[in-house]
Amino acid sequence: MRPARADQGPGRRPRAGNALLEFILTLPIVIFVAGLAIYMSMAMLTRQQTLVDARHVVLNASNTDNGWSSMELETWLPGLRRNLRANLPRGTGEELERVRREIAPDTVAKTSNALALDYWNRIWINLPGRREVHTTRSFTTQGRMWDFIEKTATADRWADTSPWYFHDLDTWQIARSGPLQDIFKAFYNNLQGPVAAHFQPTRDDIIQRWWHYQPGRWPD
Repeated sequence: MRPARADQGPGRRPRAGNALLEFILTLPIVIFVAGLAIYMSMAMLTRQQTLVDARHVVLNASNTDNGWSSMELETWLPGLRRNLRANLPRGTGEELERVRREIAPDTVAKTSNALALDYWNRIWINLPGRREVHTTRSFTTQGRMWDFIEKTATADRWADTSPWYFHDLDTWQIARSGPLQDIFKAFYNNLQGPVAAHFQPTRDDIIQRWWHYQPGRWPD
């Protein structure tokens, strides 16, 4: 048999442990972890609310006609970076890529005319194909212990396709900016300046109705 330890002999009480001291030493860590858990729960809730907001906006916008970003016509060139409203980009989206795969082999692939290809590119880049929403939410906390963590949540949401309206894609304006540009300039340049009163309505009709030209747009 193993001999009994001196401090465990009969009639002797065990020594007091250091549990309380150890708890006090670990208390700051416990408080920090608990606060961090609360902080992260607020962050995740904010993130979820941000995503819900973005999803609501984009789905609601897809069912209403709230206007697409303006088309870049006369100044557009293939490969040129276009300045569009971020929530309504044209010429992008999964549905447009599907359409391209279905129709390009029977159209673009069989065309060698430069003007026709330019017209195709201009139509494509101006197609309204995606609605995109970016939302942001922030939350606040008391104290500065967790200031090293970001307090802003962002969410992106997009949806392809939507109802198309006449003003969303004006192929006549696109033609005027591309293959018919020389003809438009001939009309425009030779019909400027003062004209006889009886001819002015006809002149305005040619410029504004035939060519959908809006004064102050292009060229000035």
